[in-house]
Amino acid sequence: MAHIYALAGVAGVNYFVQKTYDYGVDGQFTLVVRRNNRLVDSGFPLDFQAKATVDWKLVDDHIVYDLEAKNYNDLAQRTAAESTMILILLCLPKERSNWHGTTCDETILRHCSYFHTISGELTSNSETKRIFIPKENLLTPASLNKLLDLERERRESQIA
Repeated sequence: MAHIYALAGVAGVNYFVQKTYDYGVDGQFTLVVRRNNRLVDSGFPLDFQAKATVDWKLVDDHIVYDLEAKNYNDLAQRTAAESTMILILLCLPKERSNWHGTTCDETILRHCSYFHTISGELTSNSETKRIFIPKENLLTPASLNKLLDLERERRESQIA
């Protein structure tokens, strides 16, 4: 969550983490907009499920990860009427001692997060479902803002 918190801060978006119950949604981002000379939530949230793992591979420009089948289905069963839910996958170094570093000049959180949207058919697998996340789906402040803009446009087009 430290990666996501830092990312949201730099992107200038609101960030909420679900801490009470675990119903498949770990948190939510919301664009901040200016209305009547005030900064407020836009009302167009983007839900997320967050995972952190050392069990990932880079193969042919894709992050390969075995997502739990139940989590895959949580993401896949969202309808077009619901808020989009993205998977955020933090790909950590294998060695725990390499995850974080601090000096007088910087704090480093090693490796990065990728985003992925899953839609379509549910998996009948009982354990895991292998997913392939394009390497260009790097989660950055710019890509997060783009995802939020796309969510706003998608929701607004439903009422047009």
